[in-house]
Amino acid sequence: MKSLNKFFIALGLVASLGLTSCVDDLDNPVIDPNDMTPDVFAQDPKGYMDRVLAECYQSLATSGYNGPGSSIISGGDAGANSFTRAVFVCNELTTDEFAWKQFGDAGQYELATMQFAADNGVMYTTYSRIYTCIALCNEFLRTVEGGKFYLTEDLMPIAEEYKKQVKVLRGLCYFYAIDMFGNAGYQDETMPAGTAPEQWNRADLYNKVVSGLEEVSTSWGETYNAPAYGYVGKEACDALLAKFYLNAEVFSGVPAYDKCWAICDKIIKHHQGAGFNGSGLADSYIALFGANNDEYMPEGGRVNEIIWGIPQDGDHLQNYGGSTFYIAAGSSTSTPGLNMTNAVTNLNASWTCMNARTQLSERFDWDDAGNSMDARASLWMTKKDGANIENTSITNFADGYVPVKYTNYAYDEFGNVDSEKNPPASNAFADADWTVIRLAEIYLTAAEAAVLGGVGDRASALEYVNYVRERAWIEPWNLAQLTADNILDERSRELYGENCRRTDLVRHNKYAGGNYNWNWKGNVAEGGAPTPAHMNIFPIPSTVISFQGYKQNPGY
Repeated sequence: MKSLNKFFIALGLVASLGLTSCVDDLDNPVIDPNDMTPDVFAQDPKGYMDRVLAECYQSLATSGYNGPGSSIISGGDAGANSFTRAVFVCNELTTDEFAWKQFGDAGQYELATMQFAADNGVMYTTYSRIYTCIALCNEFLRTVEGGKFYLTEDLMPIAEEYKKQVKVLRGLCYFYAIDMFGNAGYQDETMPAGTAPEQWNRADLYNKVVSGLEEVSTSWGETYNAPAYGYVGKEACDALLAKFYLNAEVFSGVPAYDKCWAICDKIIKHHQGAGFNGSGLADSYIALFGANNDEYMPEGGRVNEIIWGIPQDGDHLQNYGGSTFYIAAGSSTSTPGLNMTNAVTNLNASWTCMNARTQLSERFDWDDAGNSMDARASLWMTKKDGANIENTSITNFADGYVPVKYTNYAYDEFGNVDSEKNPPASNAFADADWTVIRLAEIYLTAAEAAVLGGVGDRASALEYVNYVRERAWIEPWNLAQLTADNILDERSRELYGENCRRTDLVRHNKYAGGNYNWNWKGNVAEGGAPTPAHMNIFPIPSTVISFQGYKQNPGY
């Protein structure tokens, strides 16, 4: 079992301020320090500050503070409104990567068939979770800056460090808000608690959030110092900025490929010299998604490929999101003809919900028996196991390959099961940490910036892509193969399931519209159908418009 930070465990036992947020009342503060008397804070200033900081982190890691059935958002399925799962559903199930087989789940069918509407409850859950996390971060910052923790002089530097971390956590939430909803709400710690978030246009929101992250990065200095496990630091901040810069033209109308290349180059140079061929990548792709993948997080003992990960733990951080969701939703022990047992994933949870769309499967080379030399698909359940590559059935789990990626096995550095470290197979919740940004994504992001923006140099960009490909046991490219379309496909092979695909398709003008279709797009099983261009962003949920008075995104 991994060693979690003490603040995660402490929060799992006692939520410091014990308040929850209603999804239909997002303008209210999630935490109100005024509910606690000054003498209580004065008894243990750092202890209370740590606990409130922990709420900001745990809002990303679990659905609630009192076990997997609890949630900091009222209403709906607690597991479905966990941050990692809510973002995944909107960023992956609406694309050519994952199909959803349980269409009795309200709102899922419309997402998976790209029929977006403002009253979709799943989108509302995602929006609500994002802004509840933002509210938690804002309240932490207000509490510190308002002097309500009664910090002594020696604790002020610690408070300043915590503030930087919280601003990075909030920046990730804003990334998904800007990416998915466009003209979304903005609120920060300078606005009084209880003030409703103001609706900003997408470009202004992008510029505001990015400038704030740039200030945080600068305040940390030039050196990348590894934070403790589970925390974020300067490198996570810069990696998030790289994601913003890569999508700057979509988000703001002004490209920032030069900034993207420069910040990726800095991160890459920091990692070179260790790991696979000195690239800083782990030697094994499989091991990055196993029960002991915390060893690839900062201060994890192995190469730090997982620049930013969200801790998951089968004992202390139980929830139905994150890696538990990915594994359980993507496995079946009840589908006739598909030879899939819990031994495949080492997790005692199987929901028969999610598998690969045809288009994702076809990006990998398969032999006649259904085997692939690509290490990134080596665990998949395919033709050899009784699955069909064509995913045209709306309910049959065997129609579609099963993209096994996260598992509850512990691995050694070369991807072999490490029996000495393995958690028991009876676990109902997974130990694998959820990856937010990996070094491999930074390599591919730098390469794309070079190709789309004409920045950096193509020779280095080719080297970066080939590190990723060769680690996956597949042939390196030559310069002629370094194209935008090829990089888009390579990102899918490397990053499937890591909440990048919808963003990538929009950036390449292959999401909404008729430039590229996939099965069940536009509710057409085979081949898909074009969808209107305005669907490149989601509608603002109708409940949010009702409560906040926002304007709806164009076209909805």
